[in-house]
Amino acid sequence: MAGWWITTIGFVVCLGFVAGIMFYFLKGSLNSEDAVRIDPVKSDEEQ
Repeated sequence: MAGWWITTIGFVVCLGFVAGIMFYFLKGSLNSEDAVRIDPVKSDEEQ
């Protein structure tokens, strides 16, 4: 039974590493400032 817990925890940790690496590189490749430049958020004063 302990083997299943160790395998499950290891699998979740590996998934976390893969997701973290994926989000890290996606964040680096996508320019988040483009969204503000292309479609700026209107402030309360402009409305």
